[in-house]
Amino acid sequence: MVKSIAIIPAFNEEVAIGSVILRTLQYIDDVLVIDDGSEDKTKQTALLAGAHVLTHPVNYGKGIALKSGFDYVSDLSYDVIITIDADGQHNPDEIPELIKPVIEDGVDLVNGSRYLNGHEENTPAYRRVGQQVLDHATNISAGIHVTDSQSGFRAFSNKALPCFRFNDPGFGIESEMLADASDNGLKISEVPITVRYDVNSSTKNPVTHGVGVLLKIGKDKVERTLKK
Repeated sequence: MVKSIAIIPAFNEEVAIGSVILRTLQYIDDVLVIDDGSEDKTKQTALLAGAHVLTHPVNYGKGIALKSGFDYVSDLSYDVIITIDADGQHNPDEIPELIKPVIEDGVDLVNGSRYLNGHEENTPAYRRVGQQVLDHATNISAGIHVTDSQSGFRAFSNKALPCFRFNDPGFGIESEMLADASDNGLKISEVPITVRYDVNSSTKNPVTHGVGVLLKIGKDKVERTLKK
């Protein structure tokens, strides 16, 4: 029997996280929330919804939150690990489609893609242009071809767990994990997913955020090249 867990990094997500957890538990054995220094009732809501919770004293960033989650599950006997965002953008009903390639095809990292089947109509134009730039940079850096490099909705085999460095403390972690998977010879594939933008609670300026991630991709490529 396949044993699975979902890792959910969360920062001030008390409004959406309860629903995300309850819907995720329809398809996953356990849910682990990393409360990354929230100032609201994210932790209490997550516990009430049935999740295990790790708490950071301050907001360290998504990369460090994921590191805490992966470190926690590395000593446990899970066959499949899911990552899903806490804000309700992702549809937990699509979890079985992410898990399927891990179980049936031996894939180590399944990337949920908004763009695998072409243009995603709900994506704002400025956001999609930025995404394409980051996708191109990630693909060059990692030597792979993915259509949605910034997706936080992914599935992993337990074989993938030791491969990630978690150097980037923030949102550059999505590209870094793809590079690590490629460098370690992991099998990567994509499945189509949908996304809701009407629930996006991000306060980050998308242009500043995108430029920051792009710079981190370039820096990471240089560092990885020097180590080879």
